[in-house]
Amino acid sequence: MSSDQANPIRRLVVAPHCDDEVLGCGGLLAKYAADCGVVVLAQPDPLRHKEFEEAREVLGYPASWFLDLPDGSVGADMTTLVGMIDRIIDTCRPDEIYLPFPSLHQDHVAAYEAGMRASRMAMGTRHWFTPTVLVYDVAAYDLTLYPTNLLWNYFESLTEDQVDRKAEAFACYQSQVASGPHACNELKATARSLGSQRQTAFAEQYALVRTIR
Repeated sequence: MSSDQANPIRRLVVAPHCDDEVLGCGGLLAKYAADCGVVVLAQPDPLRHKEFEEAREVLGYPASWFLDLPDGSVGADMTTLVGMIDRIIDTCRPDEIYLPFPSLHQDHVAAYEAGMRASRMAMGTRHWFTPTVLVYDVAAYDLTLYPTNLLWNYFESLTEDQVDRKAEAFACYQSQVASGPHACNELKATARSLGSQRQTAFAEQYALVRTIR
């Protein structure tokens, strides 16, 4: 774990792997860097861990946690996974939690399901009930394994600088960069398209599960 406890963690991003935090929430992390944290479920190899730290420095958020679960099977023991996320949520008590869309990758499905369970209202008072739950889009995966009622109905307005830092942060992941036409190579164009459809320069899209104001 690396964390600056002087800053409260208001926004917690749950990332199945190193790079998902940038693909889905890089603009948000750049915009609200001072009060964001990221928890990564799958254990990265040394190179990818180094790339993660370089990307984190670009975006500027202070806190991160690694659960170091097996890549490709982070949900093998769902009870343990939910408990690990529970403990991080109880530690930082965020106002908002961001979960990956349950698309094609089994680790993304597990992260979404575990995060939703960790966001439950429990019978006791010791469990932190996160007021706002959102799901983020990872453009690398465009298929879903099962239907959901999630809709892209929440849009975070971004500046060009924030989008540029998102693209710069993803460029740190040289071990993951795809060659040729790929959504990962069009992060700024995607943000521009999402923004122009909502009368703002750039945006990221999210599915709002619940919010309490």
